[in-house]
Amino acid sequence: MSFSLVSTLLAGMASSVFGVASEPQGAAPESKDRPHVQFRIISEHKELTPGSTEMLGLVFTMEPHWHIYYKGAPGGGNPPSIDESSLPKGYTLGEIQWPAPKRYVAPGGIYDSVYDGEVTLLVPLAVPTTAKSGDAARIGLKLSWLECADVCVFGKGEDSLSIPVGAPEGKPARSADAPKIEKSRSAMPQAWPSERATADLKSGVLTIQFPGAERLEFYPGEECSDLESPDESTLARSNTMTLRFADANKAQVTAHGVVAVWMAKTPEPAFYSIKKTSSDQ
Repeated sequence: MSFSLVSTLLAGMASSVFGVASEPQGAAPESKDRPHVQFRIISEHKELTPGSTEMLGLVFTMEPHWHIYYKGAPGGGNPPSIDESSLPKGYTLGEIQWPAPKRYVAPGGIYDSVYDGEVTLLVPLAVPTTAKSGDAARIGLKLSWLECADVCVFGKGEDSLSIPVGAPEGKPARSADAPKIEKSRSAMPQAWPSERATADLKSGVLTIQFPGAERLEFYPGEECSDLESPDESTLARSNTMTLRFADANKAQVTAHGVVAVWMAKTPEPAFYSIKKTSSDQ
């Protein structure tokens, strides 16, 4: 077991949790001996179109206090992964697409990027041109993840979904679950808006300036170098954020992740991806 995962487990066992919104969420979890996270598969449309790409959703529903991890979780929490898949011949799955997570600070100032409540991860399904109208495609998946509250346990789940195949030139109706997929799609990071904002990496320090912003948050990505004081530095209640990297004296520093931006009088943030290395300077 890695040092980072041990740190995550110890943080999860602390007696109080400051949580995603920096506030507790009520009574303590009941037990670690039963699942606290449920998983199911959904599709965007009621039918599949031969030769197209259908968007599937992996819906995780969590009890209060419980969370799962983003793919760039710096504390070492295991994010959801597909362990096994069962697909009809000719069908293929793409990579999981990750909507922006939330900040989570455990006692001791241990920072992580997590999902709580409910989240839908997206997975594209390539439908072969040979798929026959009138058939049904059965999609089966087995997943595993780490779920945490005041304790951490390894979770797992499996589900299957049978989707009928429509006409090759058809325009299938949206499914009842399509709003969940659309909500997740709206939280996918966009390209960094260099015409509106700046992100400069110099001497191991990343300075982000986003004119008009009232709040900035940074969620480290998988390739991000270690940050100094991530519990404090990844949140700025202004239009400027300064991130210092712990390995600033090494040959190369990588600033990789998602920046959440709250503009004045805008209740919901916009999300932007960023990746810079010291070698780019």
